[in-house]
Amino acid sequence: MLMSLSCAQVRSEITGPPIVDNNYNLDLRQGPILGSARQVALGGAYIGVAEGITSLNSNPAGVAFRLERSTTKFDWDWTAGLNDLKSKDFDNNGQSPPDYKDYRIRSLGLMGQYGPWGAGVLNNAEILALDGPDGKQNEYVLSVTSLALGRQFLDRELTIGVGLRATMTKLRNKTFDTTLGKLSGIGWEMGGVWNPERGPFRLGAAYSSSISSKQSLDNTGGSPVTVNGLIIPQQVILPAKFGVGVSYAVGSAPFWKNHKWLVAADLLFTEPSENAVGVESVLAQKVQPVGTQRTTSVRLGSELETIPGRLRLRLGSYYEPSNYEGVASRTHLTGGFEVRMFHSSIWGENDWGLTVSVDTARDYLNILLSLGFWYF
Repeated sequence: MLMSLSCAQVRSEITGPPIVDNNYNLDLRQGPILGSARQVALGGAYIGVAEGITSLNSNPAGVAFRLERSTTKFDWDWTAGLNDLKSKDFDNNGQSPPDYKDYRIRSLGLMGQYGPWGAGVLNNAEILALDGPDGKQNEYVLSVTSLALGRQFLDRELTIGVGLRATMTKLRNKTFDTTLGKLSGIGWEMGGVWNPERGPFRLGAAYSSSISSKQSLDNTGGSPVTVNGLIIPQQVILPAKFGVGVSYAVGSAPFWKNHKWLVAADLLFTEPSENAVGVESVLAQKVQPVGTQRTTSVRLGSELETIPGRLRLRLGSYYEPSNYEGVASRTHLTGGFEVRMFHSSIWGENDWGLTVSVDTARDYLNILLSLGFWYF
């Protein structure tokens, strides 16, 4: 399970023109790394690592990629996380966030591998709670689900994965437990990992298509369509993205014999969106354009097993490009550790580890704590 604390400084309120009609789009892109504690500590450099169920955040080929330790016909992995965020600056939009009553990020995933095949599903949901105009508490759910199928080829040197990526945006009245509105859409994604001679070097690449959740709005009367007092967008957009990554993992670091070492680097390109605003703009009903240009993010990470079989240290960094005009980009510093705790025969023979990760940048701090499998 994951626990997280995020904090941000108070900034100015959105001062753009008011939203007056439904002729705009909601962009669901996110700047900071959202993934497992290991991914965050490695600065999000995971396209070329592609290990475990959380690799679906970066590369769908990860559902079939096997390490040398995986010698059984069947193998599996899982993740379950809940980040309870007391304050936040995910958008890096330079604006003061609304008065959230609750702000959580939920992650749930499961994958299985059989021989050269692998399949998995991963859901990440951002859950916001606010008081509506009528004084009742409303819940906004912004969800992205990835479903992938993969296979290894060429004596496990090449792994290919393909899948579907779906978005769902829902507004729910928590007081009466009723759904006030919902938008959904679907796209596709694919990725690969090349691990020549199953050695220390890996090269990965991944592409996710754009997703548009368009709805037919009945505003024949001339007035904009509203849901619980909010003028809603005509569609929800998740922009296309393409990334490449490399990693180098050895059982004995060149500078420290018999200590495992991993280094990784990613380059991620995200396409622009048209006539779009972020979540906070919709809630404030003010226009602050987002995603007007293609962005590039550089991600770096390293992992060293300082006490063999017991302790791993991680350090990383990534560049979060600005998605808003007039707001500076920011560079994140990440890090953490993982310690092997105990052995268990529940759900098979597994060792369990405790992982702590930190992600810090201007106006942003995210601390994660997780418990999961320790992989040798």
